[in-house]
Amino acid sequence: MILPEFGRTLSGSDWSLLIDVLLDARHVVLTTHENSDGDGLGSEVALALVLSALGKEVTVFNPTPVPPNYRFLTESFPITHFDPKDEESLQELSLADVTVLLDANLRDRMGSLWPHVQFSKELGSMRLLCVDHHLEPDDFADLMVCESYASSTGELIYDLISAIGERQCRDLFTKEISQALYVAVMTDTGSFRFPKTSPYVYSLAGDLVAKGADAALVYDRIYNSLTPEALKLLGLALTSITILDDGVISWLFISRDMLKATGSKLFDTDLIVQYLLSVPSVQIAVLMVEMTDGRTKASFRSRGRVYVNQLAKKYGGGGHMNAAGCLFQFSSDRAQQVLLEDVRAFLKDPESFTY
Repeated sequence: MILPEFGRTLSGSDWSLLIDVLLDARHVVLTTHENSDGDGLGSEVALALVLSALGKEVTVFNPTPVPPNYRFLTESFPITHFDPKDEESLQELSLADVTVLLDANLRDRMGSLWPHVQFSKELGSMRLLCVDHHLEPDDFADLMVCESYASSTGELIYDLISAIGERQCRDLFTKEISQALYVAVMTDTGSFRFPKTSPYVYSLAGDLVAKGADAALVYDRIYNSLTPEALKLLGLALTSITILDDGVISWLFISRDMLKATGSKLFDTDLIVQYLLSVPSVQIAVLMVEMTDGRTKASFRSRGRVYVNQLAKKYGGGGHMNAAGCLFQFSSDRAQQVLLEDVRAFLKDPESFTY
């Protein structure tokens, strides 16, 4: 296959230590970040299917529910919303000898799972692995493969499964595994539009289709599955977008009242942010959502060398250079005021911006 234009692929030797741990494991828990997306979910399902085929007991526990447009993935492998108050969930997690965090490299992004994983890890009864492609990881895992060259975590899991297959002298890719990985790669590359979509990624996607992934079906299930409530929210949101500072900043705040009026949920806001960057003059797009617990979720998108992950980092968030996010731990009114000031300062002089 063609080597990636950006960075490199990982060889079997690069994956060797992580493969050793997975093959030695009896019970593996897979998880991803709060407010899961296609990359995290697709990577989880693909790896869960592989490990199950290798005779491992596998549980997928996520800190938040699966968004409706990704629930078709659970037809291939069940994904459970982890409830820290449920004794059965706690028991299941405590029995795992390995937990793998996918598509996140910050411990706090594990949400309600982190305190329990941390406890088992400190007892020495569990090893924590991490596979991710974001920038600036925390040092919290026993073993981490975090490669920011990759377009997606799905790209890394594709290489991991290939390496395991070489070790096992067998082809581990099935139609279901290929489709889950296609979901991961397609969504995190913006349907193969984003800058990290290297020649290798196109080749990888083609290989997944050749192995059974249905590209048209995947796109339709994810992007053509809006609920009536989400559609109402989209209409209300589009009329509320503000363009500031001579067209350089695109801004949208979605309040709890807007969610209530349309009957929509937090995950219904995920597809809205793409509209904020559709005006050519916009350099930074900001979507803020008032959450039911009083916190405010912020999502950033940008163009070119405006690296919004640096902006998100100030508030404990992170992400990609041109797509990032964070959570404000205070009121939405204050969050909007503070963030707008920071966005303007960041655009004025990104190099001197402090966080």
